[in-house]
Amino acid sequence: MRGKLGPILSGVGGFLLVVGLLLKFYAYPNLAVAPVEQDTVSQLSGAGATVFDIPSLSEIQVDLTTTAKTTGDVKASQDAGDDIRVWENATSTKSDDDVVRSRSIERVAFDAHTGEAVECEECGTYSETVQGQPEAVDFEGQIFKFPFQTEKKTYQWWDSTLLRAFPAEYVREEKLEGLETYVFEQVIEPEVWTQMEVPPDVVGEEGEDSIEADRSYSNTRTFWVEPETGVVIKRQEQQGATLQIDGEDRATLTEVTTTFTDDTIANNVDEYGAKVTQLKMIRSTLPLVLGILGALLLVLGFVLHRRSQGSSRTESPAQAKAKANA
Repeated sequence: MRGKLGPILSGVGGFLLVVGLLLKFYAYPNLAVAPVEQDTVSQLSGAGATVFDIPSLSEIQVDLTTTAKTTGDVKASQDAGDDIRVWENATSTKSDDDVVRSRSIERVAFDAHTGEAVECEECGTYSETVQGQPEAVDFEGQIFKFPFQTEKKTYQWWDSTLLRAFPAEYVREEKLEGLETYVFEQVIEPEVWTQMEVPPDVVGEEGEDSIEADRSYSNTRTFWVEPETGVVIKRQEQQGATLQIDGEDRATLTEVTTTFTDDTIANNVDEYGAKVTQLKMIRSTLPLVLGILGALLLVLGFVLHRRSQGSSRTESPAQAKAKANA
């Protein structure tokens, strides 16, 4: 039995090493992917916002609530293959006087591992800021989330107003309800992106005929990202939009700071906190433990096997015969 113990231990050790490698290099890559059947709702609230009220052609103070519903197109994702996900994000912003101030829809194809937008002609991607008028755009950068195993570096994050990506820089680590997060900040300086016909008195001009004013937009986004999953646990946006004449601000279209509601943050922490533990176990903890244990058993099995062979070589024929008959 002693002579057999060495090979048995070596076999078990080799098995544990293989299992550890499979967990790290096969199971983890298949688990660390964005889901096909996505179905989530997030809310941002912004108290004391200044908005330009179209019916009254004046600036008013309101509280804003933005609701974003994200759903996955299962069939489109499966048809696209190659770990591509197709998600739709419908966003609606409503003021506390029950008026819808803006709405938009984006249908995006992105890499299930990195979260980066990808080209997919058959996925039917588009951006719609005017109801019933979808527009084909070239999405780029991160759209819904950061990569799995997010790094402390700068990423490009998509802006749905200017229709291009801007840098989101890593700034610090911060605990959010006990969950470790990386904080990123994206600063978009004021930029004219379109024009708007308005009565001249709205922008401090004289006359009776409408004039064309430039619409300027700026935003500072802050993301609290859980790095193992790349999920945005909390987001804050400091948006500004003005009407300009010759580069001078004449009227405020939007001035508001919106942040994920406490319920949205708590739901994100509850949902993704457990997934973080599972992914870390499969990616690092279990492969490390199984690797160390497997290596120890391999060495122990090898030593026992060598000792058994050495002992059998030093036995006399009579001793070997007696042991065999025992």
